[in-house]
Amino acid sequence: MTSAMFVSTTMFAALLMHPIHETVCEVEWNAKTNRVEVALRLDALDEQWIATTIGAEVNGQWQPKYLRSQLVFDPTSDKMGGSKWKGRPLDWVGRKFEGGHVWWFFEVVCEDGRPPTVVQTRLLFDRHQDYQHRLVVLGRAKSDDGKRPSILLTRQKPTSSLKLVDE
Repeated sequence: MTSAMFVSTTMFAALLMHPIHETVCEVEWNAKTNRVEVALRLDALDEQWIATTIGAEVNGQWQPKYLRSQLVFDPTSDKMGGSKWKGRPLDWVGRKFEGGHVWWFFEVVCEDGRPPTVVQTRLLFDRHQDYQHRLVVLGRAKSDDGKRPSILLTRQKPTSSLKLVDE
């Protein structure tokens, strides 16, 4: 085996082991507006799949309603289904296409002036059971290893505590 073939084989194996079913969500508390600013990056093919599944146009305005049914901050019910699954209100800001990904921008409204302390999702679990959602908390001190605090949500662990401010 040549060294070029070895490198190609190694890279291919690494890609197979890397979870490809993933979103990245950057969240940051804005104390001036009493809102959590959120940027959610998902694969463009996943957005197309969602649109097809719910019968919407990809470039339409279906994302806010869909998002509110899939991602909840401070859920008032732990039932992940139906119309009873609610949390803090979300205000849609917009969408941006970037390469093979789409960014969804929205804000979590916190009228009480306190950031949410719990996040719960079911986003894309019906597409792939192994889907992962990484939430990266911006605006907080980095940990000792120099990384930003983050949370990993999965089908097995769809709910997590959320610490957006240092005490």
